[in-house]
Amino acid sequence: MTKTSLIIILALVVLLACAAAADDGDKLSWPQFRGPNSTGIGDGKPPVEFGSDKNVLWKAAVGSGLSSPVIAKGRIFLTEFDRATNQLATLCLDQRTGKTLWRRTVSPAQVEKFHEISSPAAPTPALDRERVYVYFGSYGLVSYDFDGKVQWERRLPLAENIYGAVASPIVAGDLVVLNHQGKEAYLLAVNRRDGRTVWKTDRSKYQYGWSTPVYWRHDGVDEVVVLGGDFQPNQRLMAYNLADGAERWWVAGLPPCGKSTPVIGGGLLYFNAPDIIMDPPAERANPERAAQMYANNRSRVVAVRPGSQGEVNETHVAWSEHKGALGVPSPLYYNERLYTFQNGGIVFVRNAKTGEEVYSGRTGAPGYYYSSPVVADNKIYIASEEGVIVVLAAGDRLNVLARNKLDDGVLATPAIVDGRIYLRTASRMYAFATLTSR
Repeated sequence: MTKTSLIIILALVVLLACAAAADDGDKLSWPQFRGPNSTGIGDGKPPVEFGSDKNVLWKAAVGSGLSSPVIAKGRIFLTEFDRATNQLATLCLDQRTGKTLWRRTVSPAQVEKFHEISSPAAPTPALDRERVYVYFGSYGLVSYDFDGKVQWERRLPLAENIYGAVASPIVAGDLVVLNHQGKEAYLLAVNRRDGRTVWKTDRSKYQYGWSTPVYWRHDGVDEVVVLGGDFQPNQRLMAYNLADGAERWWVAGLPPCGKSTPVIGGGLLYFNAPDIIMDPPAERANPERAAQMYANNRSRVVAVRPGSQGEVNETHVAWSEHKGALGVPSPLYYNERLYTFQNGGIVFVRNAKTGEEVYSGRTGAPGYYYSSPVVADNKIYIASEEGVIVVLAAGDRLNVLARNKLDDGVLATPAIVDGRIYLRTASRMYAFATLTSR
C-alpha cells in the first residue's frame, strides 16, 4: 500500500467518524413525553440494579415539578415551579454531567389551581431538532432554541381544571399540538416556527381531559388521537385530521376521567379508559365506599384498528377488556404484548393482537402509580409514587429482576437513552448507567 493510499484511507475513516458523530448529535433521543411518539421504548442496555448511590452516573438537584425529562443533542430539558416566587422555569442540563446549562423563567399573572399531588410544572416539554416547546397551564406555550433564547411565545387562557393542566404538547410535522384543558377546552395546533395558530378545534365536551395527544400515521392519513375526559358519561377517544383539526372517527360510550396517553403498535392503537377513582386519602378514610365504587367500575383497556370514519365501536374495536384497566399510567406495547399496571403494583400482560391475558401478578412494590412504564433491552421499568422502580423481564411470565428503592418519591416518567436511565424524583434528576468496578 502506498503512502498516498494510506493517507486517503485514514482521511475517509476520520470523515466517517465525524459524520457518525454528527448524526448522533442530531438524534432526537427522547423528544416528548414517553419518548418517540409516546411509545416508552428506549435503546441500549440500561442497568437492572441502581439506587441513590448505586450505578449513579450523576445526580443533580432540581426544583419542584412533575414534568418528565426530554433529551436531544446532549441536553436534557424539564420544567420547575417556585412556590416562593410563583415563577415557572424551563431547565436545561448537560446530558453527560448533569450540570445546569441554562434556566429561563416566566411569571404568570395568576397560578392555576392544581391537585395537591400535581404541579403547575406538570406538562412535559416537546422537542424537534431546533427548539424545545414548553407548556404551562398558568402561562401558555413558549419556544426556546437549545441555547435558551426565546423563539416565540403564545399566552393562553388559564387552564381552569380542577386537577391542573398535565397534558403535554407534541410535535407532529410542522405543528405543535396541545390538548388545552379546562372550562375553555380545545385542541390547538400552532406552527412550530412562529407559534401562529394553524387550527383550533372545540373540545368543550371533554373539559377535564388529561391525556397527551398521540400522532398516528396509517394508510396515508395523518391523525392526532386524544382520549376525552370529563365527569360526565359517554366520553370519547377522538381522532382528528392533522392538517386541519377536523374530526375523523371516535370510540364512544367511555367512562369519565381519561388520563393516560394512547400507544400505537402492531398496526393497532391501544388506550386505557379509566372510571372515576378516589384520591388515596379518601380511599384510606372510607375503604368500604372505595370498594363499592370499584365494584361498579367501568374501566376498560381497548384496541382499535385504523381506517374508518365516524363512530367505530361496532366496526373497528379489535378488543375491549375490563380486567387490567389502569388509572394514570399509560399502557406499554412491546414485542406483541400489551402491559398495563395498576395501583398496588399489579401488572397485566395481554396478547396485543387478541387481548387474551398472558399473565397477571404482583410486582412486590405496593403503593400508588403515576409514572408510566418504559422499556429497553427486554427490561420493563415501572416506578411507584414511593420511589420503588421495579424491573421486569419482558415476556410471558412474571419475572421480577429487581426492586430499586430511591430516597425520594417518583411521579415523572423515566427516559432511557443509549443504555442510561434518566429519572426525575421529587428533588433530584438522576442518570443511571452500568458502571464497571475498578
